[in-house]
Amino acid sequence: MNKIVFSSWGGKIVDNRKGKSSKTPAGTITFPSLQSGGELKSLMGWNGMVITDPETDVVSLTVRYLNEIRKISCGECSVCMLGIDRLLELIGELAEGGEVKGILTEMEAVVKQVSVNSKCFFGQSAVIPVMDAIKYYKAEFQALGAGGKQNDGKDFAVTVTAPCQAACPASLDIPGYIELIRNNRFSDSLDLIRERCILPGIIGRACTHPCEEACVRNAIDEPLAIRLLKRAAADKVLSGEGDALESSGKPKEGKVAIVGAGPAGLSAAYRLRAKGYGVTIFEALPRGGGMIASGIPEYRVPDDILNHEVDLIKRTGVEIRYNSPMEHLDWKKLQKDGYKALFIAVGAHKGNKMGISGEETRCEGLVDGVEFLRDMNLGKRIEPKKKVIVIGGGNVALDCARSCVRLGFEDVEIIYRRSRAEMPASIEEIKGAEEEGIKISFLAAPVSITVSDGCFRSAECCRMKLGEPDESGRRRPVPVKNSEYTIEADMIISAIGQSPAIPVVNASQELGLTSWGTIKADSATLATTVSGVYAGGDCVTGAATLIEALDAGNRAAESIDAYLAGRDRSDDLSFSGVDVTKIRTDGYVPKEPAEKVDFLDIGKRTSNFEEVEGGFSVSEAINEAKRCLRCYRVTVWQK
Repeated sequence: MNKIVFSSWGGKIVDNRKGKSSKTPAGTITFPSLQSGGELKSLMGWNGMVITDPETDVVSLTVRYLNEIRKISCGECSVCMLGIDRLLELIGELAEGGEVKGILTEMEAVVKQVSVNSKCFFGQSAVIPVMDAIKYYKAEFQALGAGGKQNDGKDFAVTVTAPCQAACPASLDIPGYIELIRNNRFSDSLDLIRERCILPGIIGRACTHPCEEACVRNAIDEPLAIRLLKRAAADKVLSGEGDALESSGKPKEGKVAIVGAGPAGLSAAYRLRAKGYGVTIFEALPRGGGMIASGIPEYRVPDDILNHEVDLIKRTGVEIRYNSPMEHLDWKKLQKDGYKALFIAVGAHKGNKMGISGEETRCEGLVDGVEFLRDMNLGKRIEPKKKVIVIGGGNVALDCARSCVRLGFEDVEIIYRRSRAEMPASIEEIKGAEEEGIKISFLAAPVSITVSDGCFRSAECCRMKLGEPDESGRRRPVPVKNSEYTIEADMIISAIGQSPAIPVVNASQELGLTSWGTIKADSATLATTVSGVYAGGDCVTGAATLIEALDAGNRAAESIDAYLAGRDRSDDLSFSGVDVTKIRTDGYVPKEPAEKVDFLDIGKRTSNFEEVEGGFSVSEAINEAKRCLRCYRVTVWQK
């Protein structure tokens, strides 16, 4: 990283322009390298400015920054829009020889008024660095007033993000689509969502919503119900007359093969088809959706929502060949059939073993959680038992347990080796399970199972205590001596994680694998060790979230398009290292509780698979959208 010449980031001044020795503000900003090599020279963002090149034209940087934040200003309260316009006018007057002292004084006054009177966090924070520029680079503004020249701004680039947007694996423009909902433009909101998320009805129901954890309103009252607002946009359009996706572009040469019709495969297929490529998906299951179809119960994602969103993608011309497992993938033959690129998105559908004594014995009642959910979702009859224990603490374990209740199992117990605080399942899932009468035994783990007459009979468990953190950052569970106890049950379901079943690829090069048994792929382009073959989703990362898999499909489509066009994606500039959690002004926002949705009555939900969580009405969605603070963070940086 270049030496800091000047920084006001986070309000901490670092000024080395006169040979002073000052340390870079620790932990306040990440200053990353570009993908194509080299380093950023300087930047201006909502939280201040950082200059590493002493030749930086700060006035031109300020003008470009003002022009960029002007595009984001909504004009609803008019304060920041009028203020930004006035600041640009004043710089123009300065360039025309206006009275320097008076202009700079008025610019400072405008910045203060915009920061104090804007109603959203964007308006309150956006103009802050302009004050820094005026105060600490006054000589450059004075030089402009004396006839100095500005550069043309071509060496500047811009990044727009927000705390919620930065936390989203797919980088959805969350403030943008919420603002459209606020203005009752649900169809436009859905179009914006689909630019990065082609399965909005599904993700709006089953997403782990890290965006809500990053929402600035957490420090004020309650986070925005971002996931439910996404669902509201999808459901509103679904209930209307039309809901077609963008038709494919001008046909391009080269077909693309995709293995797996899960969120990664579907997303890549749609993006590539929209670019004009012929796309064929090979799917082992009899329906599309991957883990959505085979692993998420209908009470979370109804079949009609899944079928509708898959059908929309098929209508664009994407071919899906169901019941087409590809355990042995002949890339050479696919190339002879006209396919120019291949995307492997097989997910992680193989349940992990518990690694306990007796597990190697095949018997009735010893069930893999992934297989249990797959069989149930594909219509196989499951005979309810009196007592079932589910091992694990993730969403798969919770889905298995809650499904067992609905299938008629009398006694359902989850056994998890850590405490509730470490449980990886979503808070909503844990709460739902407890409401439905499911017992969760924390700090316990099985050590062996007993089998007789070909049937599972009992599990011996032991108590656990939490030790030092492991590689996941969670405290490692340690067995407590002499704490063993036995649980008699009719079925034990193992749901302690999944692994991908990697196909055998016949190609001139060998498909590289990691030590974890996942496909080795470039983190930026998703290219594998085989030319023309890409991979993404759970088969690369291990079991992760739906939105992460979906984003892998987005990125794979861009990489494949670049590959087929002979374009090197490493030439694309990227800048994502700015810390978006620190704001120099907290502003003032009155408290306003979030809108709530209704849930299916507990007494009714355990006897069927009806959707448990309700959605927003139109008026409720609009009211919730009004709580958004539009925390956009604009950064202009010198290439």
